[in-house]
Amino acid sequence: MFSGPDKNKKFFASSREFSRHSATISMAVKRLESHFGIQLIDRDQSHGVIKITPAGEQLAGHVQVIIAELTAAEAELARARSSKIRLGLPPIIGNFYFPKLAPQLVAADLMQHIQPLEKGSANLLEALRAGSLDIGLLGSSGPLDAPALEVQPLTASPFTIVVPPDHPLAHKAAVTFAEVADEPFVTLTEGFVHTKAFAWFTHASGVQPSIVYRTADVTLLKRMIQTHVGIALLAQMAVLPSDNLVAIPIIAANQPAFDIALVAGKNAAPTPELTQLTQILLAAAKGETHAHRK
Repeated sequence: MFSGPDKNKKFFASSREFSRHSATISMAVKRLESHFGIQLIDRDQSHGVIKITPAGEQLAGHVQVIIAELTAAEAELARARSSKIRLGLPPIIGNFYFPKLAPQLVAADLMQHIQPLEKGSANLLEALRAGSLDIGLLGSSGPLDAPALEVQPLTASPFTIVVPPDHPLAHKAAVTFAEVADEPFVTLTEGFVHTKAFAWFTHASGVQPSIVYRTADVTLLKRMIQTHVGIALLAQMAVLPSDNLVAIPIIAANQPAFDIALVAGKNAAPTPELTQLTQILLAAAKGETHAHRK
């Protein structure tokens, strides 16, 4: 702690520093006013009050946009200098779609460059818009609409009703949602694409099944089905042979599917690694589509 003369010296030094900064800011504002030919600051000397004029408010709005663009540009250029790929993966896509591509990525020596971020598709969309992700494999209930981003559809998986193998419906080739109206459901929590799909099927069928349990854990959801707590709505791709569950197609006109899209920022500067990853993902989706058509 300072006291006596030392305290006074520190106070006056701080005052001089403040005065210098104030003078610098004042001169900068005056240069801006001279450049634009309009008053930006209303200086009421008599009352010692400083106010921003409407023109100053307008300029401040443009400055905020410019700063945001500069920040985004700095992030994009930093990514261009790096070989790392920040890849967004929602849980279902990360667990059931991306692993199928892993052998190709290993062969191309790309896995070591990938930094995955696992969150819901909605959160990953915001991260892509903010420039904190390079690319994302995002899910949606129907085609993804993201005007500010580059969206390339990859593949789609139908939604199904999932039951244990000894369930009365397990032998059926297909079911309507009305047929499961009295069944207890276990569902994924809000924020998952499946939540929107469930809402679509209940609205389209005019029924509202009872939901007895919600979880963000797909593995736990499957255990709940296996132990007869309830049945579930899941994308067919999320049901594996090892789960010992039955996925039954749903009869409904114009029903949505679990769509997977490759999403990137429109102004992203592609690195060689990112370009190669994009090519592999698109080629894999094209090959899968071709196989389905055979």
